[in-house]
Amino acid sequence: MKQLFVATLIVVIFGLTSCETKLTQIISLPVVLENIKQVETASYISSSYFCYSGDTVPIDRKMVEYYKEYASSSDTSVGASFMRFDVEDTTKMIYAYDGKIEARINWQENHFRTNDFSNNSFRRVMAPFFAKSKALIEYALSTEDSLHIDSIVHESNVAYKISIINERVEFVGRLPIHINELGSNDGIISEYVIWVNRETKLPFKLQRTLPANTLIDEIKNLKTNHLSKENFSISKYIPEDMPRRTGKEQNATEDLINTTAFNYTLQDMEGQFQSLDDVSSKVYMINLTSMFCGPCGMSVSFLKELNQKYDKKDFSFVSLYVENEKKGLLKYIKEKEITYNVLLADKQTEEKYKLSLFPTFLILDKDRKIRKVISGFKKGVTELEMEKAIEELF
Repeated sequence: MKQLFVATLIVVIFGLTSCETKLTQIISLPVVLENIKQVETASYISSSYFCYSGDTVPIDRKMVEYYKEYASSSDTSVGASFMRFDVEDTTKMIYAYDGKIEARINWQENHFRTNDFSNNSFRRVMAPFFAKSKALIEYALSTEDSLHIDSIVHESNVAYKISIINERVEFVGRLPIHINELGSNDGIISEYVIWVNRETKLPFKLQRTLPANTLIDEIKNLKTNHLSKENFSISKYIPEDMPRRTGKEQNATEDLINTTAFNYTLQDMEGQFQSLDDVSSKVYMINLTSMFCGPCGMSVSFLKELNQKYDKKDFSFVSLYVENEKKGLLKYIKEKEITYNVLLADKQTEEKYKLSLFPTFLILDKDRKIRKVISGFKKGVTELEMEKAIEELF
């Protein structure tokens, strides 16, 4: 697709009087990109949160963490190594990625786990702030996708709004991912806004808006090029006596198989309560899902078909959406034309079902024992796996 590049300048500068002065204050995206490339290491406090599209009020609590970021041009997946720390205690590492492995520490439960990506064809690592900013600007300056770029000049910063036309584009690591499985992209705009400090000529805030939601990430207390790449070490932040979880322990939902399902009592969209005890069907499925999850959205069409296919059989299911999604869920249900049962899952239910990945499908027998756990949704594969598990219980 031929690129449509429109640079529209809206000047909102205070205390400047001449047109010439205003124009000299503009920072071009290529200049910003070159400045990011000069950042070999950085530390900062990151505050990120999701909100509904067209809104800026956080849906859930903000994620505030301390970062150490190390640029890595040889890493084609993420573009950087990095560590995330508890902002209240910056000696406590929460997550780290070094290009070969990722490590997570659970300080509350006193264990850590690692992943060397040997079982993953694609690395789902969310890039740190400068690696993501660099990837976004490189994409905007080189893509063949149709887009508009508008620049807004403020007193202390310049905001670039990058609107990608008729595409759902998300960045995972340093890679722009074009999402085509959620239906037609005609009329869809993927919008990114990047704010650049006019003094440092470096970005300090990113905003990504897709039809389902907006993600905002802002950094402060920035220090650059003061960390030693040679001193980057994941192991030194993991206590020697801290136990490491095995692969089986990491897949906690698998431990639910052949156990009696948690008897939830949850609200539907009208505020009425429903319990697992109310279910009478021989085979029952619990779908733990979210309207902000791409694969979850992909599964909706199949779930509607499943609902019709087994309408006259002794089978039923429920989709449990995250409780704090209620505000936008009615609109989502209407747009997706969802007619099957939907409830709002509270934290206790998520914990009891050991939710770690959206979507997760739990298939229960007549005694309400969990006989099958399916995590994720892969079109053309998960459908067959699910139907096979259901048929085996009739």
